Amino acid sequence: MTTNTTRRKILQSIGGGISIAFAGCIGGDDDSSGDSNTNQNTDAQNETPQSTETVDQQSASGSEGLLYAFAPERAVVADPAAGRIDTDLQTGMSEQLTGASWGDVRATDDEKKLFAVEDSGNRVGVFDTEQREFREWVSVGGGPTHAYNPVDGEIWVHADDEGRLYVIDTDSHEVIERVQTGLEVAGHGKLLHHDDLGRTAYATNTNDAAVHVVDLENYERTETINLGDSGGTHYAYYGPQNERLYVEYFGGNMPIVDTTTNEVVDRVEHTGSLKMSPDGEYLGVLQENGIQFLDATSETSDHLGTVELDNRGPDDLDYFRADGTLYAFAANTLSEEASLINVDEQSVVTHVQAGSISQDGEHIHRSGTIGGGYYFTPSDAEGTVPVIDVEQRELLHEIDVGDGVNTVSYIGNGNGAWY
Repeated sequence: MTTNTTRRKILQSIGGGISIAFAGCIGGDDDSSGDSNTNQNTDAQNETPQSTETVDQQSASGSEGLLYAFAPERAVVADPAAGRIDTDLQTGMSEQLTGASWGDVRATDDEKKLFAVEDSGNRVGVFDTEQREFREWVSVGGGPTHAYNPVDGEIWVHADDEGRLYVIDTDSHEVIERVQTGLEVAGHGKLLHHDDLGRTAYATNTNDAAVHVVDLENYERTETINLGDSGGTHYAYYGPQNERLYVEYFGGNMPIVDTTTNEVVDRVEHTGSLKMSPDGEYLGVLQENGIQFLDATSETSDHLGTVELDNRGPDDLDYFRADGTLYAFAANTLSEEASLINVDEQSVVTHVQAGSISQDGEHIHRSGTIGGGYYFTPSDAEGTVPVIDVEQRELLHEIDVGDGVNTVSYIGNGNGAWY
């Protein structure tokens, strides 16, 4: 099996030139820091059908309930219920995909288009979900990784080689603005927006010991909130109930910013990748051994509990509710199983077989997303996308996409992209 070396993209970014590969953010989210924060146990490994079959082409009828999946040599639309490929998206491309390095995939608000970041060509692919076809490439700056949809009609793509965001008009597919968010010429960055923040967003950068305030209407950085003398920032999430901004900071304890004043009001010792629950009640802090949960409703952000995952290396967390209980699936980098967690009780319910990824290591990324009653987490080493039944907590299918598949997007209220 071909090793996907793009997963180990090393970011020379923290003060003094220390080399760090960031978990949850390798190569070209949820996970997605910019998702507006809104977004049973059986061993089925030997019973899971695998298929490369393509369903007979039908007249275009939208993509509701279908999954878009991206690999270095292939992009497809899959039917998760049937466990097979519906449409090969390369048919509309002027050239075949070769060594593509996919980053975030973002849908427009109406989910009629997908914008897929492709790092190796410094470009973004536009896909028509109504016709299930590729439209065109949009050129952006060097090292694109993350994409966001903070404003209706716009997709914002961060170019890491420049430390700036490229704003794409979703109708014309043209770059209409460039917004310099990082203090330096280069740096890996993210953007956080929540509907409650209005036209304001917050940007992080692994070269900056700060979080930056961005005016979405005027396309400019308006303020910089300093967090320390050295280090950098990565994940950021907003708590709508306590109006606090939580920032992953490589330089000390996690700073908490009061968004009404843009001042640091607290710091907590728990650090790692972050994922806020859709209701804004829980903040998950992902660490190699497990997940810490903080109370995102109070001004003190109290520690609620720890879910031990026995060094499975959780890297992505996708929440859902069932029978009044909040659960989450964790995609693991050091285990071939996804972990189902009862968030309300901070306990492990079960682990479900989900295939392996190319390389072992705490900084290797694995994504996941939930939609239509399914949990999807790409298995790039096996070239498949496992489809897990959320209610039954079992592996239903492994859809054969191609070596290195690492990016998926579900159409129909899916809750995540790659990061």
